[in-house]
Order: sequence, then structure tokens, then C-alpha cells
Amino acid sequence: MIKKQSTLPLSPTTLGIITVVVIALLTLVAWGITGNLRARDFEQQNATLREQSRLTSHDDGFAITPLDSNQASNNPDTAKKLTYLIEEEKLAHDVYQAMYDKWGARVFGNIKNSEATHQELVWAIMKSRGMSDPRSDKAGVFTDPTLQATYDKLIAQGSQSVNEAYKVGIAIEEMDIADLKDTIAKLDALDTDVQATLDNLLFGSENHLRAFTRQASR
Repeated sequence: MIKKQSTLPLSPTTLGIITVVVIALLTLVAWGITGNLRARDFEQQNATLREQSRLTSHDDGFAITPLDSNQASNNPDTAKKLTYLIEEEKLAHDVYQAMYDKWGARVFGNIKNSEATHQELVWAIMKSRGMSDPRSDKAGVFTDPTLQATYDKLIAQGSQSVNEAYKVGIAIEEMDIADLKDTIAKLDALDTDVQATLDNLLFGSENHLRAFTRQASR
């Protein structure tokens, strides 16, 4: 008959060590799963901060000196487009604020701050030309009826789910990019300050589009 070999019970110290090792291994696995997501969020946040620095710094070669009405082309089509664009930037800000309040997604919190900067850049060149500010102090309120209808539609879509909210972000940035490119293509050569400002806004919108696209593809 084969005698069954007895096993000694594990001591409390040994059990404690094993427990610590198992917890550590599980923690490492969890970090491995979430690491890529955290890295993407960190990358997007840093990209937004780099953009804000580029737009506002006076030492990096991107500082813009607005022209006054005696220097600018005073093209009425350009003035009309600037009036539209500043409200379009407000639309982006107000939608992203609403989506951040509803879903708490960091991408909206980061990018809404950039949209506030975009508005101030456009307002600087409008103000230097003696133009009036069409923006309402109230969130979600717009002078342009097309932008008002667009805002209402996008808020309804983005309120369905966080993924739909990311799609709203994509739609807004694609709209901004198309309008910026169209305006840039039709600018008078005298309006160098408008050219520089819109080039910077275009850079920002393309960066925002990439950020929302990454979020929507997860």
C-alpha cells in the first residue's frame, strides 16, 4: 500500500505573502489593460495644452497683431464671415460644455477651453476693425438662425449617449474645418491678421478632430 504523503498547513506569514503577491499581479494586469487608455487621454490633453500655448504665446512666432480699419481690406464678405465664425466657435464651446456636464468626458473639458481661446482670437481682429460682437452671453443662444438650429440638433444627438457625443464633436470640427478653409481661400491679401488667425484655428480644429475620432473609435 502506498502511504499518502501528508502536507503541512501554510503559516499565516506565508499566506500573507502569497496574498500580497496575488494582489500585486492582479494590479499589474489591471494597469496593463488601462494603460493604453490613460496614455491616449494624456496625449490628447497635452496636445490641447500645446495648441493653447501656440495660440496665446507672444514668443513663439505665432503672435498676431490685429490690423485696424485703415490697414485692412474692409471687405464686407470677410466681415460677414468673421461674424459667422465667432458664433461657430461659440457653438463648439457651448456644445462641448453641455457634453462635459452630461458625460464628464475629459476630452470635452479640455477642448471647450480651446474653443474659448479661438473666440477671443477672432474677436481681437473684429474689434480692431470696429465690428460689433454678435455673441450672446447665454449658453446655447445664437444670432445666426442656422447655427441656432445646428446647436439644438447636436445637443439632442449628443444627449443620447457618450459615443453619440463624440460623433457630435467630429461633426462640429469637420464643419469648422470646411468653413475655415473656405474663408481662407477667399481672403484679401491685405488681411494678413485674419489669415494668421484662421490658420491657427484650422490647426486647432484638425487637432480636435483627431482627438474626437480617437474617442469614437474605442
